[in-house]
Amino acid sequence: MRSALVGALLLAATASQASAQVSFSSQTGAPDPGYGSQQLLVNFNNLNPGSYPGIAFSGNYAILAGSVSGAAAPAGVNTGFFAVPNPNGNSSGTAVIDFSGFLASKSLKSLSFYWGSIDSYNSLRLLDAAGNAIAMNVGGGTSTVLTGTNVIAQANGNQTAPSTNRRLFLDLSTTPTFAKLELTSNGRAFEIDDIAGEMATVPEPTSMALLGAGLVGLAGVARRRNRRS
Repeated sequence: MRSALVGALLLAATASQASAQVSFSSQTGAPDPGYGSQQLLVNFNNLNPGSYPGIAFSGNYAILAGSVSGAAAPAGVNTGFFAVPNPNGNSSGTAVIDFSGFLASKSLKSLSFYWGSIDSYNSLRLLDAAGNAIAMNVGGGTSTVLTGTNVIAQANGNQTAPSTNRRLFLDLSTTPTFAKLELTSNGRAFEIDDIAGEMATVPEPTSMALLGAGLVGLAGVARRRNRRS
């Protein structure tokens, strides 16, 4: 009985890990189609990166007000936006948006942002607090990298077309360890605006107590059956 119970638990854990992949969807913009019931987390209207409590920025990036040479605001955006790399720096680079402080006592069920002029050389990774990449469901398979081409086949960087200015939605419901967005561009540039999210529901104490009681009960049944055998 013990072997069967252990086997079942291992099988359940394996299945859970296999299914714990972030799925994504997108909606055409020009302008931003909006984030629905999600909560706005960062709007980039304040150009000071230290003005967003619990959220930290690092790497090769710039927060800009209006299009400049080397970085175009997402279609319809007339306020601040986030660009990788910094248009005054190298022609390629990586930046990290770290939500660890904001998520110190909570987790996100979903996250979205408005992605402007999507290019094939734009890529995104989701990281946990330790910097480990989180698996995503990409093209029917598993990958830790999501590129512009995965979102829209014709990722040609068009600055005004709805097809290349889209809100990307990420389902984080199976990955409570999410902590960081890593944006990379091997050209000019990866531009986003208005990051929004939906907070995960914390299980009620009663539900947790019932789950604990159920596990204790299963363990007791296993012990009694072992004694009889």
